[in-house]
Amino acid sequence: MSRYLIYFTVFLVALFYAHFALATPEKKVGILILARGIDPPGEVSVWDKHVIEAVKPIQEAYDVELFFGMDDKALQEAVNRLEARGAERILAVPLYISSHSPVVQKLQYYLGVIPVPPERQNEIKPITVKADLHMTHAIEHDPLAAEIVFDRAREISTNPSRETVVLVGHGPLTKVSETMWLRSMWTLASFTKEMGGFKEAKVATVMFGAPPEIKEKATKDLRALIEEESKDGTVLVIPCMIAPGGIEGMLEEQLQGLTFRFGRPYLPHGNVTKWLRAEIEGSLRRWEREEKGSTPSP
Repeated sequence: MSRYLIYFTVFLVALFYAHFALATPEKKVGILILARGIDPPGEVSVWDKHVIEAVKPIQEAYDVELFFGMDDKALQEAVNRLEARGAERILAVPLYISSHSPVVQKLQYYLGVIPVPPERQNEIKPITVKADLHMTHAIEHDPLAAEIVFDRAREISTNPSRETVVLVGHGPLTKVSETMWLRSMWTLASFTKEMGGFKEAKVATVMFGAPPEIKEKATKDLRALIEEESKDGTVLVIPCMIAPGGIEGMLEEQLQGLTFRFGRPYLPHGNVTKWLRAEIEGSLRRWEREEKGSTPSP
């Protein structure tokens, strides 16, 4: 056997074992995708179908549990299934617009990501998670989300220089959290305005889950904003929401009597799947670097 053939054989053997060493930990990682879900009795909602479709390519590459809702018992069962399949690490990815969503925060309590505050300990009991669990952020103002919002505005635009884009999110329960939610949306609005050459881009939340007085004020402020901006141009309302078939219908009802064009939520759009994949791959790479950094030198 020639010297070059020997070197090549050694290289292939080393490559095989290197791949095996990297691939083995990945088999022990479970992916828990968290989504709000709308589940009418006896059927799968339009909202859920869009999410299921977006998650399919991820399920083909990873061991995935797609969890809808916020029921702690069902969440425990989803974690148990991942662990029963050998998951020693679980990556939870919230498929939500904002990490400041009260639903995301409650899921963080259930999963032990953050401690349950004393005033809520009678209401919320963390589930049992044996695996090492990490949780990513929601989609927020990720560049992939910004591209979706821009696409939605462009779909209903005819004369950008005379159009004001108004991004509308669900909103949290408190004004403090709303400030953080809006800050993220302003990033999306700025990108949309610059890329599309729109006259203006603004943001608002509807605060559907907040106390009545906060919700009513949010609706009043949003209607006043649209009414003012439509005096000298056209308003494009873009619901910053994950999928159709949810509260965007309630939003449109609240705006009855005003003049505007209504856009679509994020799904269906390929960037949602791209974002999920990027969150997962980025976390796996970080774990790999951390493991290498903690491994003592020979």
